[in-house]
Formats: sequence, C-alpha cells, structure tokens
Amino acid sequence: MTLLSILAILFFTIPTEYSKAYATASTDVGIWYSTWYAKQPAINTNWITNFGTGSSNQFIGDVDGDGKDDAVIFNSSNGSWQVALSNGNGFNSPSTWITGHGVGSDQQFLADVNGDGKQDAIVFFASTGDWYVSLSNGSSFLSYNHWASGVGIGASKLLLADVNGDGKADVVTFDRSTGTWTVCLSNGTSFGLPIQWTSGFGNGSDNQFVADVNADGKADAIYFVASTGTWYAANSSGSSFGFSYLWTDGHGTGSQSQLVSDGNGLGYASPFVFFNGDVNGDGKSGDWYGRLYNKYHNSLDNVDFVMNSGFGSGSDRVFQGNVTGDPYHWKASIAFYASTGTWQVERYHFFQQNLSDTWSAFNIKYLPLTHGSYQTYDSGDISVIDEHLADISSANIDYLLMDETNNLYVDDGYIYDRAVTVSSRINNWNSNPNNRILKYALAIGGIQFTNPTDPALLEFEAGESWNQFVNTTNGGTKNYYYLNGKPLLVVYCTPDQQLAWESWTGDKTNSNKFTIRWANSPSTAGTYGWEVRNGTLDNDEVMVVMPGWNNHNDPLVSRANGDYYSLSGWEKVMEKTPKPHTVVINSYNEYAEQTAVAVTNTDNLSATDEKWTDKSGTVDNYMYWNMTKNYINLLRNPSYQASTLFSKGQGWYGWSYNQWDGVGYSNMTWDNTNNYWIGSQPYSLIGSNWQHPDLNDSARTWTAPYSGTVRIQGTVQKQTSSGDGVIVKIIKNSTVIWGPQTITTTTGMSHDFTTTVNAGDSIYFIVNKNGDNSYDTTNWDPIIAYQ
Repeated sequence: MTLLSILAILFFTIPTEYSKAYATASTDVGIWYSTWYAKQPAINTNWITNFGTGSSNQFIGDVDGDGKDDAVIFNSSNGSWQVALSNGNGFNSPSTWITGHGVGSDQQFLADVNGDGKQDAIVFFASTGDWYVSLSNGSSFLSYNHWASGVGIGASKLLLADVNGDGKADVVTFDRSTGTWTVCLSNGTSFGLPIQWTSGFGNGSDNQFVADVNADGKADAIYFVASTGTWYAANSSGSSFGFSYLWTDGHGTGSQSQLVSDGNGLGYASPFVFFNGDVNGDGKSGDWYGRLYNKYHNSLDNVDFVMNSGFGSGSDRVFQGNVTGDPYHWKASIAFYASTGTWQVERYHFFQQNLSDTWSAFNIKYLPLTHGSYQTYDSGDISVIDEHLADISSANIDYLLMDETNNLYVDDGYIYDRAVTVSSRINNWNSNPNNRILKYALAIGGIQFTNPTDPALLEFEAGESWNQFVNTTNGGTKNYYYLNGKPLLVVYCTPDQQLAWESWTGDKTNSNKFTIRWANSPSTAGTYGWEVRNGTLDNDEVMVVMPGWNNHNDPLVSRANGDYYSLSGWEKVMEKTPKPHTVVINSYNEYAEQTAVAVTNTDNLSATDEKWTDKSGTVDNYMYWNMTKNYINLLRNPSYQASTLFSKGQGWYGWSYNQWDGVGYSNMTWDNTNNYWIGSQPYSLIGSNWQHPDLNDSARTWTAPYSGTVRIQGTVQKQTSSGDGVIVKIIKNSTVIWGPQTITTTTGMSHDFTTTVNAGDSIYFIVNKNGDNSYDTTNWDPIIAYQ
C-alpha cells in the first residue's frame, strides 16, 4: 500500500503443484510483500572526455551486443569510426573499428540492419542515393558493402528503424513539402526498392521520428510542430503507415531538442524534449520533460513530467540510451560537449528520486538484514529476492501477496518491473525439487484513485495481472496462488468503490478469471488487509495479523512492545476454532507504513517511529520474525513449550507468569537485568526453563486458546540436591490433575498424560518451597500439545 495508502476463458484444472503443496495444510499463510524499493548505485556524471572533439557525427547504440549502449563517433576526413564501449559506469578507452567508411558521405547512421542485436555503421551519399553498410561483429565494423542506390535523393529527412517488425532496421525517407514517407525494407543484406507508405503526413513539420508507439514491434511515423508543441503519429501496419492522429499537444514548445524513445522499457515510445535553460524554476539549467504512455487509456498522459533537471545545459547534442545496462531497459539521458569531447550521463527520470533510491527519497530509516549486514536493497536484485524467498520458505509461509496497489504501472512501472522479477525468481525457486514450494498472488488498487469510481480500471488491471503474472511462459499458472479454484486477486479500495464495481454491469471477463477479494483501510472482517486497527478480526476465510502500523497521517497503531502482534493478532488466530482458511501477515517488508516483520535494524528510528523493543525496552531486530516463525509453527503444529518466547511478555504464546499467595494468582514482572520474571518476594521467580518459589508459590500458567485434548509432557528436577526439596503439581483451573509430588533430586520425575480443555482453561505448573526455600531452583520446561 506504501505511502499512497493512503477470465469467458478456457477451463483449466488447478495445477498439480498446488494440490501437493497444500493438501496436508489446514491453514495457508500469506504475507504482504513490497516490490517498490529502488536502490540504484550512483553512476558517474562524466563518462569520458577528449572523445569526439572535432568529430563529424556522434551516436549512442549497442555495437557489441552486450545490452549496453556505447558511444560512437565518425570522422568524415578519413571515414574512421571510433567506439568507446560502455562498462555500465563509463565509456572505456576508444578504439577504431573501421577507417575509410563514409569519406565524403552526407549522413551517417547507427542501426541494426541485419537483426543480430548489434548496431551497424551506415552511410548515405545524397547526390546518388547510395547506401553503404559496415556490419558489426561485436569488436569491429566489417568491410562495407553497397546496400542501395537512388534512395533518399532530395529527401528532407532520413531515418532508420524497424517498421515491419522483423528485427531489422529499414530506411525511411521523409519529404517535408508533400508529407510523403517512403520505406526501403532491409532483408539483412540490402535495402529493397522504395515504397510509399503514406503521404500528406507532416507537411511543414519541424521534426520527424520513427518509433514504436503502440508496442506491436513495428516503428510508427511521428512528426512534431514546434510552434504549438503538437505531435502526430501514424501507426505502421507492417506495409504502410495508417491514419494520422493527434498523439499529444502542448509539449515541447520552445525546446531545443526533441527525442522519441521507449524510455522506461515498457514497450511504448514516448516524446521527450530538452530545454537548455531552467524551465521548472528550480534554478538549474538543462531541463528534460516527457509525456508518458498510459496503458489503461491507450494514450499519452497529458502531463509534462520533469525527467531530469540541471543536466545537459550548453551541450551540443543530447541522446537517450541504455548505457548502464539497466535490466528493465531504462534509457539514461546523455549529453555531448563537442569542445572538450565530454560525454555526460544521468539516469532516466532522475528528477523523481524514488525511482533511483526509494529509501532516501522517502526518508526510510529501517535497515533490513541483507546478505549478512544491515543495509538497504533494490527489490529487483535477484540475490536479495532469492534470500527473501529462502527466508520466507523457512518460516513455512505459503505465498507472497505482492503489493501493486498504487496503480499497476505507476512511476514508469518500476514497482511492476520488480514484481515481474520476483515472480520469475519464484519460478526459479520452485524448479529446485529440494525447495519448499512458494506461491505468489497480486494485490492491485488503481481503482482507489478514481473519482467517480471507474470499475473498468479494475478490469484493466485484472487483465494485465492475468497476462503478466498468471498466463505466462515462466510458470505463472503453477506458481500463482489459487483460492476456490481460481487465482487470487486482491483489490485495495474503499467499501463504496467495491460496491460500485460489484454493481457495475460492464464486461467482467478479466476479473472472472480470478477469485476477487478485497482490502480496505482500515481492514474489515473477511478482507485481506490493509491495516487492522483494533486487533485481528475473526473470519472463517481470512484473518490478518499485523505488528503495528504508522502511515504518519492517521492515528498510530502501536506495536506495544510486541503485544499487538502477539496478543491482538496471532493469539486471536490461535483461539479460533476451526482455524481460518488463510492467515495473512501484513507485512514482510513494508517499511513506509511500518508493518514489516523481517529481521531489521531500527536503531535510526526516532520520534513517532517505533524501535522494535520488547517489554524490557531491549531492541530486538529478530523479534518479529522469530514471533512469525514460532506462531506459524504453532499454527501448523499446535505444541506449546514453556521456554518459547518466555521473555517477551505476559500471554505470549499462551504462557503467563504468576505467583500464588494461597488466595489468588497475581502477575509477576519482568526483570531485564537478570532475565527472569519476579514476584513480590525476591525468590519468587520464573526463568526460561526453571522456577523458584518463595513464600508465594511460583506458577507458570498456560491458557488454552481453544477446546480439545492436550498432552502434557515434561520432567521436573532440582538443579541441586541440596535443601529440603520442593512440592510440585499441575492444576487445571482449580483441580489438581498431576501431583502433588515432592522433588528432592536432580533426577526428578517425569509426567506424560492427556486431559481435555475448553477454550480459556488455565493449566498451572506450581512449585512450592516445601518449608525452606533454599536451593529450590527447579528445572521444568513442560510441553503442551493438542492431539
């Protein structure tokens, strides 16, 4: 939920893996999981200097096929092409890849014309319309070959892009006077005959582009009118450019440069503009703006997003390219300064800092345990994801509920991108037969931001969830978590928005592919979250447990030194009979709203941000994760050992710590210095696995969470044979069910019997001093297990 918190289909059977994984479990356990943490390493600003001074042309493109775009320059005097390969944080020392290619040429290009994933060097001679190509072999440009003649003579602009979707860049020519666009398709060894693809498109326009605006793999025709900032597009059918339509307007008036690219790697090219001066008023010259594609509306958002600020001012050329090798294909902004041959780089959309470093942008002070030390991480780091999956699996959690509730593609899709990576790593995890199977499900919530409510947005996100996370080639169907025979999809919204969708009579084909469940704020009974403000709510299908909650806007739900997670959460689950179908934990790693339970250092927290302290005030980084594992184990294997979590608080894990004065029971208090519970007299004590009486009896107490038959096992023994011994007994409510027994030796006596209990019954383990209380420390760590 983070800071903004505020299928007519083919029938299929439930995957075999699902039935195997859960056939023996009465209650599944899920956990909310955040994928919104970006932690990109800082990159250099200056990537190379003295490269390109006096050059005739400059390019950015991947010439060696390693996934990183490289810097390339051309010198017309000798036809030399020099390449500075990218290492991800700079351009390496340049080398000459070919000479004598393009001497006297009028235009030069870098494009992959043979579809091998490496961009090639292309030159054009205007007087003859001759095109020559030097193919890249990954370490040099090969001897050039003639690819076409009589193509592009008199053209206003020449472009190269793959317009028919075969993976090979084609020649596109534009005539400004007639708006005619002509295409010569590449067959991998030559450019074909010119064919007119459209006319009357872009007459008198100021700039022209070819790029794939609709994610069909074919580059489309685009033109820009500077005076109005108007952009028009005509989509490619693979054999022509179709009807002209307004792409966007009011974007880029007065800009010095315009670019079109799929900047965020989601498949849809968008228009970007560069201003040499300070447009946004932050006192920094060199502003980049973009209009980004909205997949739901199938159009560009009519908003100018500041992409970069204070970058590129005074440069001679600007580019976009994936020079860092970004795994999600985000294209950095690049500026070239001719006088010094300096190439500068800044990350894509660097102005919005949470896309590069979410932790710093939102001032998150938590430090999760990551790779053996307390440090922040990127949610897309596969080594971190794999570590999380191992951690979550070891806790016997069954599925991750990935939080994509702030719009599926919000913020250039950076949260979505990382969720896709998590789903891929779960597929990898489940491919190992030695690993316990993990599932995932999605929580969406774009509908929460619509006013009036737009049910069609829910349907859109359901369709995208199906296509990107269920019906996938990387095991989506077998790895997705199913409820009632369909994939579970949780929708975060208000109850009124839920009602509006339920009442909507539109097409629900997409949502019908899922079992739809809901999350509200605050959570209500039967929902899968978000925050539970008054303790876990009873429900037969789902109960949500949460350690605390703080979104810094609404009243704090205090962790109460662990009591909220234990007494107000898990203990209510344990008391329920029968148990719910699923328990959902909020959350593994939601630090912005402070519901995380993963092992985390909280030393840097202050003010209203609660450090993770127990009743004694001791900070315990492992506290909530240990509780999570213990309670899940108890849920699956209902066995209560007295020493488990004994130091954390009264009532935790069903145990409390009392003294008996002959009239009634009263609570002991925790002694943090000595690490035991102490009564009103100095020797009335209870430790992790021992008790000591004083004038008052020491009484360790277990309260039955639900009715049933329990087995009570243990051994009682003196720590030393000195003294007159102790008298021990076990009482159910007010009835003695074992003992009394006098224990005088270190061998002691064992007990193993069963008894029936009703919910709320108390079992007391009593140690009496038997006259003198000297040397009366008594080892006793009983185990109570439901049968």
